[in-house]
Amino acid sequence: MMKFKIKHKLFLAIITANIFIVLGIYILSSLSFSSSFREYLDANREKELAPMVDAVAREYQNQQDWHWLRERGRSTWRTLIETYYVPRNSNPDRAQFRPQAANGERPPRPRPDNRPLIRQENRPVDRRAPQPGLAHDAPRPRPPVIFIADKDHRLLLGREDKLDTVNWIAITLENQTVGYLGYHRTTHITSQLDQLFVDKLTTNLIWIVIFVIIISALIALIQSRFFVKPIIKLSNAAHKISKGEFTTRITVSSDDEIGELCQDFNRLATSLDRNLKARQQWIADISHELRTPVAILQGELEALQDGIRDYSAESVNSLYQEVKRLAFLINDLHELSMSDIGALSYRFENVDLIEILDQVIESKKESIDSAGFSIEQICEQDELILKGDEHRLNQLFLNLLNNSLAYSDPNGMVKVAVKTEGPNVIISWSDTAPGVTEEQLTKLFDRLYRTESSRNRNSGGSGIGLSIAKNIVEAHNGTITARPSSLDGVRFDITLPLK
Repeated sequence: MMKFKIKHKLFLAIITANIFIVLGIYILSSLSFSSSFREYLDANREKELAPMVDAVAREYQNQQDWHWLRERGRSTWRTLIETYYVPRNSNPDRAQFRPQAANGERPPRPRPDNRPLIRQENRPVDRRAPQPGLAHDAPRPRPPVIFIADKDHRLLLGREDKLDTVNWIAITLENQTVGYLGYHRTTHITSQLDQLFVDKLTTNLIWIVIFVIIISALIALIQSRFFVKPIIKLSNAAHKISKGEFTTRITVSSDDEIGELCQDFNRLATSLDRNLKARQQWIADISHELRTPVAILQGELEALQDGIRDYSAESVNSLYQEVKRLAFLINDLHELSMSDIGALSYRFENVDLIEILDQVIESKKESIDSAGFSIEQICEQDELILKGDEHRLNQLFLNLLNNSLAYSDPNGMVKVAVKTEGPNVIISWSDTAPGVTEEQLTKLFDRLYRTESSRNRNSGGSGIGLSIAKNIVEAHNGTITARPSSLDGVRFDITLPLK
């Protein structure tokens, strides 16, 4: 079974729409032409009957009544047809019969240019003999059925049961309507010449429709391939991405929705490539971080085994400290991984931010005093209520304080300023020297990153605290940034929504 691809569906959609449009135009054109052509034939019929209308008007003027029409009946109709009806495409200077005058002569019907309309003879033209200028086998046109009614539409000539399809022409004298002459409007074509014209036009229209459909099919084929081409490129690139080739990119050549999709795909590929490299670096950093305390433990245990070091309380305490650092690192890694995947449980409720900050400072008072640090708090108000998780906000401030204590010089200072700004609360956390370079500022929130070149674990932390702090802030729909502080250290600006 054939599998329909997008280009096939697009081609069928375009060609189907074009076919319906072309067929609709053909049907409407045919109906419009048929109606207009019948109106054209009726207009020509009225021109053919115009001399007859004039003749009837003159006769009415002479008789001052319609009694002559009632008396003569059918013979009047034959006389009018044979005398004054000049069919379309016939010789206008010929008539088939001439009217009978009172003196027995057959006078010519008057013309505007005073030329005689019919020949001056006393006998009718033999209708069986071919007329000059006409082919011998040309069919003689069928005379029309006419109706005459007075000004009140009372029928004087014709059958009343055939009035449904009659068009009426007003018979006027001195701008006064004295009666009406009627004829059957055209419902179907009877002339061979007219039918030949209609058939020819219909045939040409059908060929035009076929030609337009073929051209539409070719255009639809080209358009479907053109529109599907970037999708095929996108599909091939996605296939490569699924194989782990995250360096794959697509050339964006348009500004439409497909172009935007290609741009989004490139951003996705860039993000995947960056995440892959970060994961690889993350694994390498974890391996390095875990290898160091494990190597120390192994070395000290081997020293005890080989008798290089004596088993004593000091050696046991040294082993305990390394195990403690290892457990601390593993715990930080676990919390970081949980915050990355959103597994940290958050219970949002109304909490007092100032109170949480005071609790953190009070809990670290001994460490602050032993390091010779001073804490300066600048708060606009004694109480600041916001929607947040008390435990996680406590962890946020604790990580920032531990970072300042671990990386600032002894006898330093931490300055915390809290203020509200519109619907947000702004927390500025600044510490003293040493500061960091612009390049280091961009990496402070990277996991396992330490600014100290020696990576001293006795004085520094694990390099994970700020990463966890960033995740906590973002979980509260806030932002955290780092920049140099006025105290020659680092300043962290935290923005949290109040609600």
